[in-house]
Amino acid sequence: MPRYSYVHPKTNKIIERVFRMGKAPKSIRLSSGTKCNRCLPAEIASQGGMQSSTWPMKSIALAVHPSQRQQYAEFSQKHGVPTHFDEKGHPEFRTREHRKQYAELVGATDFDGGYNDPHCD
Repeated sequence: MPRYSYVHPKTNKIIERVFRMGKAPKSIRLSSGTKCNRCLPAEIASQGGMQSSTWPMKSIALAVHPSQRQQYAEFSQKHGVPTHFDEKGHPEFRTREHRKQYAELVGATDFDGGYNDPHCD
């Protein structure tokens, strides 16, 4: 049976579960009650092929000082746009819409976005 990947909304940790082909739910609940959504890019990356250079999407333009990572993660969580920051302070986005929501939240334009990516004006 195939493995399906789900992403933890706070830690961005990938959780794998086994389901029958075509029977995987769009989200799962952990024993803690946390809802984790299915993550197709992680499933594709786990198949052994080359990982997309755009996954996870990171932004240098929207980066914060490394000492502020926790503060900004809590701020974004509190305002409904949970965002993980890597050790250098770069936010990691799950989707283009996530990037747009975060940029709107902090009132910034993400100049690291690609052609046709949504931007906050």
